[in-house]
Amino acid sequence: MSPTDPRQSAAGELPATPSPVVAFLGPEGTFSHVAALRLFGREARYREAVTIDGVFDAVRGQDVGYGVVPIENSTEGSVTASADALIEGEFLVQKEIVLDVTHALLGRAGLALSAVRRVLSHPQALAQCRGWLAKNLPGARLDPTSSTAAAARETLADPATACIGSPSLTDLFPLEIMEAKIQDRAENATRFFVVARGDSAPTPRTGRDKTTIVFSLKDGKGALRNVLGVFDDAGVNLTRIESRPSRQKRWDYVFLIDVEGHREDAAISLALSALTHRCEMVKVVGSYGRAGVAGSTETRPPAV
Repeated sequence: MSPTDPRQSAAGELPATPSPVVAFLGPEGTFSHVAALRLFGREARYREAVTIDGVFDAVRGQDVGYGVVPIENSTEGSVTASADALIEGEFLVQKEIVLDVTHALLGRAGLALSAVRRVLSHPQALAQCRGWLAKNLPGARLDPTSSTAAAARETLADPATACIGSPSLTDLFPLEIMEAKIQDRAENATRFFVVARGDSAPTPRTGRDKTTIVFSLKDGKGALRNVLGVFDDAGVNLTRIESRPSRQKRWDYVFLIDVEGHREDAAISLALSALTHRCEMVKVVGSYGRAGVAGSTETRPPAV
């Protein structure tokens, strides 16, 4: 490097690379926050959003590089706000991470289970614990909040209110764990995406990738079967398929799928080429290393 390299500081050293700015569904203590910390660490600069749509809105701006959003839960299925934003917006999925989700019932010190009149949490968390709630708190009112951390904050204002969230929320709020592991499925997990603006650089192949694709069908008998046959013909394995209303006309749908492989793989490139002849619209939302691949998930423990 030339001694006159403009990147050098006055002391002859290169300036530090700016820390990434990452948006997540806040406030601190949510599972989205934990996912963001595992992916980017404490050195990143974080931007809280009140809603999932708010995360995507932040990424559209020029000062936020990435957003961390939940895309599906193993118990409750798709997170539709994230799916719709990927279908309708111009975003690029760059990473995925899967977190085991353990829910606890939290309350103020001394609150007995029999005294709980109201339970707060994010709608997904309430749904993931519906069996336990029906059995143990059948008379309690269930009220949704924008996040599990928001539920914890609101719980502090009412001695007869409890909330559902991560046990780590007790590190951020003066609450106690009343009951642990109340999720209805022991294997409960949530998959998160890291999203960037659509004009961001795509991720390179890892050799163990997924690709997320959005497409809409042309009218005709057997249209969906014919489209899915493209992947079978190319030897590409589908791992997930979801339909969402197109919002253009009644009973019209757009499909969001995950397939094994990278868009630069010959088989997927062949399938994408065939899709363009059978679909009204085809959009690749991103290719990325599957969770568990080096570089595609966290290298640090959670820091909450």
